[in-house]
Amino acid sequence: MEDILEIEARIAALKEHLGKRVCIVGHHYQRDDIVKFCDHVGDSLQLIQQIPHLAAEYILFCGVSFMGETAALLARKDQHILLPVQQTSSRTVGLPTARQLEAVLSDLRSRGHTFLPLVYVNSSIELKAATGRHGGAMCTSSNLRRMLQWAFRRSSHVLFLPDRNLGRNTALQMGMTPEHWHVLEVDEQGLKQGVDQPLDRHLLLWPGYCGIHEAYTPSMVQDMRFAHPGCRITVHSEANPEVVALADAAGPTSFLILDAQEAAKSGKTPVLVIGTELNLVSRLRKKFMNVCTIRPLLDTQAQCDNTAIVEPAQLLSCLQDIEKGTACGISLTDEDKAAATLSVTRMLEACGPASIR
Repeated sequence: MEDILEIEARIAALKEHLGKRVCIVGHHYQRDDIVKFCDHVGDSLQLIQQIPHLAAEYILFCGVSFMGETAALLARKDQHILLPVQQTSSRTVGLPTARQLEAVLSDLRSRGHTFLPLVYVNSSIELKAATGRHGGAMCTSSNLRRMLQWAFRRSSHVLFLPDRNLGRNTALQMGMTPEHWHVLEVDEQGLKQGVDQPLDRHLLLWPGYCGIHEAYTPSMVQDMRFAHPGCRITVHSEANPEVVALADAAGPTSFLILDAQEAAKSGKTPVLVIGTELNLVSRLRKKFMNVCTIRPLLDTQAQCDNTAIVEPAQLLSCLQDIEKGTACGISLTDEDKAAATLSVTRMLEACGPASIR
């Protein structure tokens, strides 16, 4: 096996050789050995919004395939989006297929209910395309509240998929109560038959959830407060509402990073506990170790989004393909691309530059 230092040296040399032809972007959840080679690091919304404005011919997207495919929707004709590794994220449990979404919307219409869909960024192109064809839009954890407001201006009934926790937490922030929403019971054929469900609620939520953030429990928050009196606890808004209620604050990845920066800057938070993906927490802990103690809410390998992680050897291979002229960018069918682009552009038009936090 090639020595990691040799691999990193070759990456640095190739990156310099290729110059402005190449731009490497990476999600916050990548490890440090990839982040250090990234020209831009951000959450999914921050990264995809930059794509059309980048001068590079080749854009290496270090993240899950879903994000790279979304970037390809916005890329110019002279740009090629490359994925060093083709992987979908297993973080989301119960992620629907486009066929399931079509079946559920059809079932709802047959029962006299018309819902406008909103789909989370971490979903397939086919799912985004189905959403676009039904007049809906894409959203991210950082702009869901704004996109729900957008959707409710167009329909009194909205279906958000797939993250039930993010949907409930955002609805609570908007002043809604559990009487306003319902978490659907579904199967492969659509709505689960023989189950009486309140389908006339203003907000229907797909029953999917993030496996990393679902793992947090109220007792974990309470145990941290006991172990570290006076600590500040922040969690991702994909955590259960019961956990969010006990935390000091909750929000998307970009919020958690900014909050850590503020805690370190103020010097008033001796211990900051963060409930999100472990690679990010570890990076923040190293960055602010001299001014603030940062701890993960749950310290286990299961808290790493390993499916979103690019290995240095894979990044090197991608750069070598560019040098050899054999690199192949993401290819999308014209039909799915047109419909999926609708769902993305509706989000960008609704949010604008202010959506980058």
